[in-house]
Amino acid sequence: MTNNTITITTKNKVSIPRAEYIRLKKLDERFGDFWIYLEHLVDIREAREDVGQKKVISQEKLFKQLGF
Repeated sequence: MTNNTITITTKNKVSIPRAEYIRLKKLDERFGDFWIYLEHLVDIREAREDVGQKKVISQEKLFKQLGF
């Protein structure tokens, strides 16, 4: 049995143009904002389901989930 391993060496850093870096940075910020927005929508939906099922939850938790 032979050992067929492939070794690939890479650089630790990759050079990219400044404009591309700025574009990627803005994209990352927008994705972060979108993720926060999505989590907020999920929290609102869960709170509405809790209220719809007449579950007893604290008023503070309800307001937090609804974004107040």
